[in-house]
Amino acid sequence: MIIYTPLLEQEIFEDEEQHESFHWLNVNHATVKLRRDVENNSFEIVHMTSTNPSDYLQKHLQPGSIYYL
Repeated sequence: MIIYTPLLEQEIFEDEEQHESFHWLNVNHATVKLRRDVENNSFEIVHMTSTNPSDYLQKHLQPGSIYYL
């Protein structure tokens, strides 16, 4: 079987342990994968998926960006 997707293999077939520490969020029609940092009460973007090429140029959607909630 062939799967055509922009997601990484680890994101499709991930372990249950990893599933608890990551969250998916839609920001301006782009989907970002966030990793929670409990110490700083923040989230870091790990991966961004979008069909719009201009989303990849947005600094606030780049992997490594930090969000505080």
